Amino acid sequence: MKHSFHLSAIFCCPFLCLTLIGPATGQVTSPHMLCGTRDGKVEWLKKYQQNPEAYPKSSDTLFLPLTIHVVGTNGGGGYFSLSNVLRSVCTLNEDYIESGIQFYIAGAIDSIANSTYNNHNFQTGSEMMSLYHVPNTVNCYIPNSPGDGLCGYSDYNLGITIAKGCLGPGDHTFAHEMGHYLSLPHPFWGWEGFDHDYSEPAPVQINDAIVERVDGQYCNIAGDGFCDTPPDYLNYRWPCDGQSNSTLIQTDPTGATFQSDGTLIMSYSYDNCSSRFSEQQSAAMRANILTEKAEFLNNDTQLYPLSTEPLTVYSPEEGSLQEEYKNVTFTWGAIPHADIYMLEVSPLASLNPVQFRYIQADTTVFSNVLLKNKNYYWRVSAYNNWNTCLVTSEIFTFKTGSLTAAHDIASLTGMSIRPNPVSAGQNISLNLTISEPFEGAVEILRPSGQKVFSENWQLAAG
Repeated sequence: MKHSFHLSAIFCCPFLCLTLIGPATGQVTSPHMLCGTRDGKVEWLKKYQQNPEAYPKSSDTLFLPLTIHVVGTNGGGGYFSLSNVLRSVCTLNEDYIESGIQFYIAGAIDSIANSTYNNHNFQTGSEMMSLYHVPNTVNCYIPNSPGDGLCGYSDYNLGITIAKGCLGPGDHTFAHEMGHYLSLPHPFWGWEGFDHDYSEPAPVQINDAIVERVDGQYCNIAGDGFCDTPPDYLNYRWPCDGQSNSTLIQTDPTGATFQSDGTLIMSYSYDNCSSRFSEQQSAAMRANILTEKAEFLNNDTQLYPLSTEPLTVYSPEEGSLQEEYKNVTFTWGAIPHADIYMLEVSPLASLNPVQFRYIQADTTVFSNVLLKNKNYYWRVSAYNNWNTCLVTSEIFTFKTGSLTAAHDIASLTGMSIRPNPVSAGQNISLNLTISEPFEGAVEILRPSGQKVFSENWQLAAG
């Protein structure tokens, strides 16, 4: 008799995996958490602001590669999830679209299992950033905490670090720290750490630096050095009014009163206030990329916009009963320019938490891990390394039955596959013990259902 059976091996390859997801953990975002960047006004910016017209310009959108490092515990837990990484890069690109700067994920996302780096100080953070630095990319580290009371910081030479609790929906910390990395200081530069009674006029100078005034005098050398960012003396996190200005009225050295502009991402206004970079800030960042970081642009990566057409799903059909609960196939239609698809499955209608998450390039997933007699909800999302704003299907539902596939072979008394998991490039050894001659097809599948080996065998007993 001819038989056919499948062997499932776990192949450890990028974007080909099954992830079990539990409830999200980590610190809670606080509007009072600060930026820990120590670079101040970098030397490049000081020279640039003396003669901006001498620096190169381009009308093209500038694309910068990101190397994403998610940091967790020694045991490999507590990582910032892939879906949250994608959402955060999506927000980053939205914040920079008007500046003509966009970012894309270069290569696989790096996981760092180190509890010391997961909750670090400046010394251990610098050690981490030096150790894992990937040249000619913007290295972005996402730990649990980059220091007490800090949302993140930038190192002009090594990259940026952002607490995962400061990368929630609507947060602009990523854009803020990226601004520092691309040479921008705070609008209130010079006021960091300065204790001031805001009911009194500002001093003429702070630490030998001239204080910016409402009439624009000294705007090119005071504060951040940009004349299209108005005075700002607020060195703490602050709320804004209905016009996105500070609720606190400040007074410059001449007695003129003003409110800080909360729309500026580089300010310390709350995230719900900030939304933009000024024209001069954008011009400086672009010049910084074209000079200091020109090598970042020298790559052959092809970037395409993701199609916005809706995802079409084929199976399981909506509301269907999948009798064989260990033999459920998910299929959907391809989206133009989508590199990766993410299938999420959960017994909860909210899909929170997601119980199973499959990430791969194929449009078919074979699952043998679902439980019997349960209702499941699922959706598919598509993205590529630039367009990380997910194109997501509706949420669909099905129910599993209680049957298992009747593929047992009586003559097969023993079977092993080693090693399992299997890493890319490894040889595997398949051992079968059979009680009578065997003729049949042997196939090895990825967990997604993709066939990686198929061959007809004729074996003697033994």
